[in-house]
Amino acid sequence: MTAVEPDPDTPTENAAATCATCGDPVETDEWHPAATTRTDDGAVQIRSFCDRSCRDRWRERTE
Repeated sequence: MTAVEPDPDTPTENAAATCATCGDPVETDEWHPAATTRTDDGAVQIRSFCDRSCRDRWRERTE
């Protein structure tokens, strides 16, 4: 059997998430606020936030 190296450009469940507003680490093993956006080509992006106040500040900036 041959071991396959993970692709460094592919996100994994163990990838460290950071808050889209303040840059603090987001604990992905627990609930955290999130939002989705679409890029110009239609791809979905998931934004993670450390708490609701950061999500609300991000939402205010994007409106």
